[in-house]
Amino acid sequence: MSPNGPPYTRIAASLRAQIASGEYPPGSRLPPHRELARTHAAAQETIRRAIAQLQAEGLIETRGQHGTFVQTRPTIRRIANDHYQRRPTTTGEPTSPFAHSAEASGGHATWDHETTRETADETIATRLAIQPGDPVVVTRYLYRYDGTPTQTAVSWEPAALTAGTPIELPETGTAVGVIPRFDTIGLPIDSVTEDITARPPTPTEVQTLALPPGVAVLTMRRTYHAGETPVETADIVMAGHRNLLTYRHAVT
Repeated sequence: MSPNGPPYTRIAASLRAQIASGEYPPGSRLPPHRELARTHAAAQETIRRAIAQLQAEGLIETRGQHGTFVQTRPTIRRIANDHYQRRPTTTGEPTSPFAHSAEASGGHATWDHETTRETADETIATRLAIQPGDPVVVTRYLYRYDGTPTQTAVSWEPAALTAGTPIELPETGTAVGVIPRFDTIGLPIDSVTEDITARPPTPTEVQTLALPPGVAVLTMRRTYHAGETPVETADIVMAGHRNLLTYRHAVT
């Protein structure tokens, strides 16, 4: 930060560094505005602007009259080149990609789900290489990491691929996760595509994911393929401050 920047940006940078160093650890309360104003020889309005800057970055939250606190940010690390690996059930490792990432991050995964039977609109039909109006199995999820809401997802599967099989309903069979489920019916998945963007959250997402002001969401459009056949596509929304996406690829 330039030393010639506005005073509030310099104060925000100082507080940001104190948070990063652990001087103000997650969950701790920042000093009152009046005390910060004395410490930084600044007007309280300048302090309010600095606090607003850090709040917009998702570093802190204001709890009414209780004060301003450093965000407690349970972070799930999702390592891309490990996320979709097949995991034999004999190893005891979770076969759900989300559960595996949560466990590898030192936490515990839980999720709610609701499955319905619907028909594909034009967008979903294109993504699944089926016709608009074809039946699809739709499942809506809310995922939690150590009890904290972390991401939502809506998945669509062509009903024609799974009707009458043990995996017709995604969350009721013995196999957990898209890859092991489709393995059981002889449609082994061999590739996954992901398109990731960032955007401001909707009001519903703010409430569902308990997002503080200023925190963006990451959105992912994911599709699993068995050969040239798309077998599942999903829209995933992740809390931007609670997810770390890690990518490591071989250079050829």
